[in-house]
Order: sequence, then structure tokens, then C-alpha cells
Amino acid sequence: MGRRAARRPASARTLYRALDELGAAPTPDPALRPDGPKRGDTALLLGVLLAKTELDAAVRADPAQEPPRGMTELLTGYRSLISSPGDTTRLRLLSLRLVRSAVEATLDDDTDPLLLAAADAALAASGLIDTARLQNSGATPTAIRAAREAAALSLRAAADGITP
Repeated sequence: MGRRAARRPASARTLYRALDELGAAPTPDPALRPDGPKRGDTALLLGVLLAKTELDAAVRADPAQEPPRGMTELLTGYRSLISSPGDTTRLRLLSLRLVRSAVEATLDDDTDPLLLAAADAALAASGLIDTARLQNSGATPTAIRAAREAAALSLRAAADGITP
């Protein structure tokens, strides 16, 4: 499988076609979208594609199974598009994934205190990754300090959430 297409972001139309093929395309309002998806729909469609991909991955690759079903293939496919460990895009991806995980952990109205602590821990990890990314990219000391302080606040909140 080629990597050429992975180098440029997908358009809204391409994302919609892919989601349609996967049976997960949102139904557009024909009055608002008579010609199909618009450029402004790209982030929404990416979110739907992320959810569809992660839901499918959860079914096909279970790390709790002995041996973990499909994990090797899933990770091999993932790594085929992800660049080197120090790449800033990869670090942003890791950070965004952790933020999504934090949001997912707190979607319920009656949230378990341990899930809240887990969400804070995910935000702390995201902040630390952002700090490393900023340091590696030559950001200002103020930006680096702000990211580090945000991570520390989230880490303290996580620790407070698990203290009996």
C-alpha cells in the first residue's frame, strides 16, 4: 500500500466518500448541502472517521486477549503512516489522542471519581508531550513553562482524585 496520499490532508468530499463506503457517513441536510460536503465540514468528518476507525479497531484488536488479537497488524498498519518519534506532527497526534481520551472518560453526567482522575492524568500526559514538542521546536520559554505548568496542574488534580 502506498504512502503518497498520506502526505496531504483529505478533503471533505474524500472523507465523506470514505465514510459512505464504511457505512458511517452522516446524512447531510439537502437544503444546506445540495452539492455535498463543504470544506468547513472537514473537521466534523474527520471526527466521525476517527470514531469509526477506533470502534472498528476495538472490535478487531483486543489487547486484553491472550494473545492480543490483531494488535500486531493494527500497530503495523498504524506505524506505516506515522513518522519518526521526534516528529512534531506525531507529538501533536499523541497529545490530541490523550485529550480525546480525557473527554471520552468524562462524557457521562454521573462520572466516577476514578474516571475523572484518569481524564486529568491523560491531560497531564498531553501537557507533558506538548512541553517536549515545544522544547524540541525552539518555542519561547514562556510557552514551554505554560505547557509544563498546565501538565503539573492536571497531574495534581489526578493525584487528588485518587487520594482516599
